Amino acid sequence: MNKKKRINLLSGLKEFEVEFLENEEMSAYSSIKIGGLTDLIIFPKNETELISVVNLLKANLCGYYIIGRGTNILFKDARISLPVISFKKFNISLSENKKNESETILEAGAGMSLSKILNYAIKNGIGGCEFFYGIPGTAGGAVRMNAGSKESIIGNIIDAIEIITDEGIKHIIEKNDLKFSYRSLDIGAIKGNYFITKAYLKLYKSSESKVKENIEVFKKRKSSQPLGEFSLGCIFKNPPDVSAGKIIEEIGFKGFSKGGACVSEKHANFIVNKGGAKPDDIMSLIKNIQEKALSHKGIKLNTEIKII
Repeated sequence: MNKKKRINLLSGLKEFEVEFLENEEMSAYSSIKIGGLTDLIIFPKNETELISVVNLLKANLCGYYIIGRGTNILFKDARISLPVISFKKFNISLSENKKNESETILEAGAGMSLSKILNYAIKNGIGGCEFFYGIPGTAGGAVRMNAGSKESIIGNIIDAIEIITDEGIKHIIEKNDLKFSYRSLDIGAIKGNYFITKAYLKLYKSSESKVKENIEVFKKRKSSQPLGEFSLGCIFKNPPDVSAGKIIEEIGFKGFSKGGACVSEKHANFIVNKGGAKPDDIMSLIKNIQEKALSHKGIKLNTEIKII
């Protein structure tokens, strides 16, 4: 971003009273606590501010990165020159609209964490999102990557979503126009970039005790994952009919370290920051695992995380 664009952009952000920070350490915005500096990070709190930011970027012909809570993003050590738009402080509203006696719709702002949605569901006896247990991140990010577990994915419980395009236009997209697949979402009618601002979750009435009982299944399975450590969640997508973690373990990388980064002893598809890990440590492990999986198993492992 050149000096003129930067001045114009900062002036516009101040005019519209949109919060931003300069020269910010991105390690604070990643669940693995790794990352270099960014020139500018912007925190829109609502749709009005987001549209203002989008229009400012468009007027200055400026690219950008979008992040939620950074639970699946590895930031490199290299300085990020493009603006980063963070949804960390965006709409965290949550409301319930009963569809009928047995069904209910939860309207979740894109910045609302899955854990808070699940806590609301428990307290109010709402079933259908128990698989959120142990999944980090926000509603918007979860929809964008179709987050889930073996039992279910968020695409299964979406009734509709609200988005704002990079043209600054708001749309409500119904379920029939959303194409969910493994760790991805495609909206055929939207050709450019877009921001997910709200998710409508189609759930069902249950009881607090039943919801808690259902969650126990996920608690047991998540006990095999390093939930209390700094990580980015699963590093690789599961190839068809096989677990990426099982492949990594079979080729001898479980517990393998590079610098401060270590392939988890609990679950081999997690890389954890044991202290002082660098982005290059993570990327080196990823590359070595991919090469050996291909040479020894004939399997190509694709990353589930994003690298900026």
